[in-house]
Amino acid sequence: MFLDDNPDYQTVWQLAHNWADADPDKTDTNAISPKLRENIIRLVLAIRNKKISARTRKRSIFIDDSVISLIVDTPHYLKTLNCLLKDAINKAYLDSLYVKREEVIELCIRSHYDPPSCWMPKYLPDGQIVTKEAKNYRPANEIEDKTRCRAIASTLWELDPTIHANHIARSKILQRIGNGAQYDISTITDWIAELDPQKDCRKPGRPPKPQYVIKFEMIPPSKK
Repeated sequence: MFLDDNPDYQTVWQLAHNWADADPDKTDTNAISPKLRENIIRLVLAIRNKKISARTRKRSIFIDDSVISLIVDTPHYLKTLNCLLKDAINKAYLDSLYVKREEVIELCIRSHYDPPSCWMPKYLPDGQIVTKEAKNYRPANEIEDKTRCRAIASTLWELDPTIHANHIARSKILQRIGNGAQYDISTITDWIAELDPQKDCRKPGRPPKPQYVIKFEMIPPSKK
């Protein structure tokens, strides 16, 4: 098969490890390092938000938003959701999803990530990949954090469009995985506000007590 020994494809499990300079055959799924977890979440979010494509050995997944694709891809929606919301790192599943080199490199360029060394281009046009300096006491990787927070928000709104932006900003998944703990809640809500599917019909003022389809923990308002 064309995926075998193809330098332009790696599984999510393989690439996440290579990105972290780790050995994919020696990792204990019950003791995932923070850097490795970050790489896995980054790739899974990119796949779910269709920023990069993914495929199994049989077919591509998440091709479009048609009813047929939704039905066929239900197992993939559930498994990737478990990975994002429950920290359920399924090695066998992640090692069955393949991503493509050029798409991952493009994602890195757009999002200001450091590309995986195994796929690092030998030559890049000046200015394509830059390291953002810290200014005005803001984190140096603010662009990356903003991109990650927006991707997490999009995923949560895909599951339940009624979630208030303030509650997403205070969610522990965004605070931890999106690095939201480094920013004020108002900053995060500004980043994600335009993505809110119900932004035009929400009432002003304090958001109501949440009763959402999905359950997630939030930090108290007084913490930020």
